[in-house]
Amino acid sequence: MNKYYSYIIIFLIGAIVFPSSGYAKDRVEQENKVVLISFDGMRNDLTKEYVKKGKLPHIKALMKNGVAAKDSKTVTPSLTAPSHAAIASGAAPSETGMVSNKWQDPQKELANGESAFHQPLDKSPLWAEAKKNGKTTATVLFPGSNPSAGTQADYAVYYGETWAESSLDKLQFKKAESWKHTESSFSPLKEAILKLPLKKAKNKEIYILALDTSDDGKTNYNRFIFSENRSADPKDVIVNANEWGSIPVEADGESAGFWFKLKIDPGLEKASIYRTAVTSALIEGPDGFEEELLSKFGFFPVQDDTKAFEKKWITREEYEEISSRFVSWATDVSLYIKEEYQPDLLMFYTPQIDHESHHFLLTDPRQPGYSEENSQKHKKYIEWAYKLSDNVVGQTMDSLSGEDHLLVVSDHGMEPVHTILAPNTLLKEAGLLKTDNKGKVDEEYSKAMAVASGSAAQIYLNENLTKKEKEKAADQVEKLFSEYKIKPEFQTKVLKGYLGEAGDSIVQGQVSHFNQAAKQFFHYLFRKEEKPYQIAYGNKKENKHPNQGDILLLGSRGYMMGSSLTSPHMPAIELGSHGGNPDRKELRAVFFAHGPSFKKEHRISSITTLDIAPTVYKLLDIPAPDFLEGEVLKDALD
Repeated sequence: MNKYYSYIIIFLIGAIVFPSSGYAKDRVEQENKVVLISFDGMRNDLTKEYVKKGKLPHIKALMKNGVAAKDSKTVTPSLTAPSHAAIASGAAPSETGMVSNKWQDPQKELANGESAFHQPLDKSPLWAEAKKNGKTTATVLFPGSNPSAGTQADYAVYYGETWAESSLDKLQFKKAESWKHTESSFSPLKEAILKLPLKKAKNKEIYILALDTSDDGKTNYNRFIFSENRSADPKDVIVNANEWGSIPVEADGESAGFWFKLKIDPGLEKASIYRTAVTSALIEGPDGFEEELLSKFGFFPVQDDTKAFEKKWITREEYEEISSRFVSWATDVSLYIKEEYQPDLLMFYTPQIDHESHHFLLTDPRQPGYSEENSQKHKKYIEWAYKLSDNVVGQTMDSLSGEDHLLVVSDHGMEPVHTILAPNTLLKEAGLLKTDNKGKVDEEYSKAMAVASGSAAQIYLNENLTKKEKEKAADQVEKLFSEYKIKPEFQTKVLKGYLGEAGDSIVQGQVSHFNQAAKQFFHYLFRKEEKPYQIAYGNKKENKHPNQGDILLLGSRGYMMGSSLTSPHMPAIELGSHGGNPDRKELRAVFFAHGPSFKKEHRISSITTLDIAPTVYKLLDIPAPDFLEGEVLKDALD
């Protein structure tokens, strides 16, 4: 009996000294995990406004249970590639090499441009450093994480190729021939052929069989079978008229696919098919990982189709269904990777706010197509995109466990633009840019050229110039753009628009909006000359990256840039832009955080996007590289 008492005493002591469960042990033994979501173009001021109005319940809950920054200042220029590189590395564009969304390749001729979204970072990103320190990492669509361009995460998903652009094709149904294993039809079988102009599988055809399954004595083609061989096999796609369907496509061992909707009357007199772009994903990971994702979630859907919406191929509802499908795919894949593979660091991205804002941010009366009615309609489009992102936050919060930290960030904000500038036209008029008889840049005789992106433009001086010639050309360029002015054309409807915006702001209690509208009203009333260009840095700037231009131009409020040789200024082709001075409130980004290491219901002052990486290194408890330019957000941590 004494022996049993001894066992009991030992057991009790063990339970006290080595508890099998409990918060204290979990905090000691469990390692922190980080989920970071970037919502491209999410404006700080607009997000806070929507939260206040109760339109973003999940972000509101995130703010209540965690940390919210006053705002987040991004890098210069405030573009997607440079800003995400700053988030991922903690280093500025002069260090990462991501100096714009596109730039002049220093190793190539003057007129050759490079896209940032397929280039490696010059400074090691979070996923690479974490992986180096034994952490498991995952990235889904995060700009700069292209696995074919540089160091990849353990699990990586990125944009693949577009095999064919979207289209609206007329269909001609004729008597069906040679079909096998068909269903019964109460009207004669008919077929049409859909031709797919694929880059990777040319001359691909899909046969569409029309059936009438309603025994009502009327011609009513309502069921359609899509087949590659006129044989109704179980694997074939079957849809009803005016319903969404999807078809995967394979070529050379690669997978892609498209969504479609038949727009057909019951008698097939009028028949067409809307098809999204045929898109693919680039998926890297352990053996079988790609097949697993494609099997569970299907092919990578198209991100959006503004062209189809503007051409009225699809309705606004169908447009939103396309975009929502993409966001759901990206979110579901990200959270599946989180659940199944439990990465220590997961970074994923959605672009819908940025995309909607570029096309539909109609809030300034000087913008093309502005009217109070159009503005209100477009504001609903923007609000929809923010609500879509809020759903992503809610879904992610539901997936969090005790050791998970969630960081919700954006790369930059967005501001309305009314005018597009043509810096290369000014350079040509000043004799600094020469073109041949085909309109192409003359490499030998040109002294300067602009590569524009958003509201920024890098000016590159010809490397063949002598030092003295280069300094003279730089002075000419800086003088040209610093002195250039535009006097707005007077339009009564613009003044009325500003008055309307000011009035709406008063009714809604938005003091800052009222002040801005009132300021714009008086500025426009007296039609002061405006300087549309700002020089962010000149030729004398030190420590420039080779990718950077000799001079960086930024557009003033309301202006964006173009690279073409057009009129010096003309109505903007986009309604929203970014890339300009990140001090402007419309271009400020967001920062929210939640998790066991963060304070609750806590507000911190303004941060910069460079502070995010140092904070993640702190959370993961791994050494931070010495090139970091930001600081750990100590005020946010418990």
